[in-house]
Amino acid sequence: MRWLPRKSLVWALALAGLSTVSTSPAQAAPCVSNTSTFTGDGTNGLVNAVYTVHTFTTVTSCDWTVPSSVPQVDVLIVGGGGGGGSWVGAGGGAGAMIETSSVSVTPSSVIAITVGAGGLGAITSDRAGLTSRFGENGSASSFGAVTAAGGGRGGQWNATAGSGGSGGGGAGSTGVTAGSASNAFYGFAGGAPNVNYDYGYPTGGGGGAGAVGAAGTVTASVSGKSGNGGVGKISRINGSATYYAGGGGGGCHGNGGYVCNVGSGGLGGGGSGDGWFAGDTIVNGADGVANTGGGGGGSGGPHVSTGTSSQGGSGGSGVVIVRYISDVTSTPSLGSGRINQSTVAFRTSTQLQINLPITGKVTFLQFGKQIPGCRNITLTPGATATCQWKPMTRGFIPVTAIVYQSGVSALYKRIEYKFFSISRSGVRA
Repeated sequence: MRWLPRKSLVWALALAGLSTVSTSPAQAAPCVSNTSTFTGDGTNGLVNAVYTVHTFTTVTSCDWTVPSSVPQVDVLIVGGGGGGGSWVGAGGGAGAMIETSSVSVTPSSVIAITVGAGGLGAITSDRAGLTSRFGENGSASSFGAVTAAGGGRGGQWNATAGSGGSGGGGAGSTGVTAGSASNAFYGFAGGAPNVNYDYGYPTGGGGGAGAVGAAGTVTASVSGKSGNGGVGKISRINGSATYYAGGGGGGCHGNGGYVCNVGSGGLGGGGSGDGWFAGDTIVNGADGVANTGGGGGGSGGPHVSTGTSSQGGSGGSGVVIVRYISDVTSTPSLGSGRINQSTVAFRTSTQLQINLPITGKVTFLQFGKQIPGCRNITLTPGATATCQWKPMTRGFIPVTAIVYQSGVSALYKRIEYKFFSISRSGVRA
């Protein structure tokens, strides 16, 4: 790839804008990200687009400087997951999941980014060195002015479920009402509990980005079942299908006459619940997976006595992922009149083709001179731009496509092809 200053028209890689992110002077340390690239295939990104992906995983606030040639980005923002409840503890809700494409940004500007922490799981304890506490909601993540709320904490016997990106599951007595989602576009409510002592007080699962947390249920004279965490949603922003923002599974108190089965964490990093069974002294719900925004699993537990504890899982931290088109790929392509991919017939009309994931113009040259009728051909993402070309020499012919991006100045890109012109057959046109 070769980047050059231009005199009139310009090229920079980006998508058409849907929204704009506000910027402000730098106020925090520069962001550190994990950087990767992938080439779009039409399912994961646009065909022929080479994406650079920045994944921000450290729980902090920082400033990201937009590259000088980037006017638009795609963004995924996931808030931190809520902590699971303890001692009749329900699953924590997932952080809100917001994904948007073609966000307009100002090249070289600074954008504030925050990655939210997962909420701590609740603790009910009489063990030395372990202090009881209620669970916590997760913290919000943000990109500029766009904010994804943290997930709600899981309810428990003596604490209400939290509302948030997705709501925490309901439980027991005080926490019987499940938490709600702060915005139905980005998350779901937690599941309701079943307050039946004989079946271990089945609790609700935390809500996920893709579904409500399951309710606690009982099957008469058989068993109880705490709710599974709500499933998260798939994002392909990093080039592969990945689930984020699953709810935490509900825990079982486990001291009734029938078995209580704990809830599983929802796809997208939700932690599974845990339950108390005869002889247990320590019961721990699983933590949500880091950088997924998954909710923590709820925990059951024995009656509080010396040396015992019940601890809900902590929510998984959030994540912010930003991608943009940093390059394009293209292979020589010929339409009607072609003999094969790289061979053309002397003085025979042939269609030059190019498919690039940008909006702009393309001009074709041969031997450095403009091909008649092949100037400023319109480029549209996903469409093939064409022009008619009649090779006027035999042998190798260098063809150059000069690609210009609409609305951005200072750069353009040249794509070099080489075709071989052979003698044609038949009567001269």
